Amino acid sequence: MTAVREFVDFWFTNSVHPDEQLSARRRREGVQGLADRLVIAANGQGLTQEQIEAEIGDIYAYIRVSIHSQNVIETARLKLDGQ
Repeated sequence: MTAVREFVDFWFTNSVHPDEQLSARRRREGVQGLADRLVIAANGQGLTQEQIEAEIGDIYAYIRVSIHSQNVIETARLKLDGQ
C-alpha cells in the first residue's frame, strides 16, 4: 500500500461518514468542501492533489461514491434494527 493510499484511507475513515439525515443527501457544496479539506490535509503531509488523483481518480467522485456506499450500509443497518 502506498503512502498516498494509507493517508487517503485514514482521512476517509475519520472524515467521511453517512449523511446524518439519510433522506437529505449531502449536496455538491458539502462534497466539494470535503474534497477541499482532503487536499489541504494531504498538503500538510507533503502530498499533492495530483498524487491523490493518481491513486484514487477524481476526488469529488470518490467522496460522493464513498458517501453513497456508506448511506446504503447505514440504511440497511437501520432496517435490520427496525428503525
